[in-house]
Amino acid sequence: MQVQKLRVKANGLVPAGAYFAVIAGKLEEINAREAALRDELDEEDRALERTYRKRSAARVEEPALV
Repeated sequence: MQVQKLRVKANGLVPAGAYFAVIAGKLEEINAREAALRDELDEEDRALERTYRKRSAARVEEPALV
């Protein structure tokens, strides 16, 4: 005889392993979306920083050579 832990689901009980597998799958999907969004925002930040550096470099006055 085998004993399994069960978790409550909307339509009844499911084995704990299957329950946690579903949760892990959803967590992986969410993490992938978050990582993609973070990469997109990091790239946007880098582009804005490049633009800022390019424009502020153009305004710097060079000291006159004597």
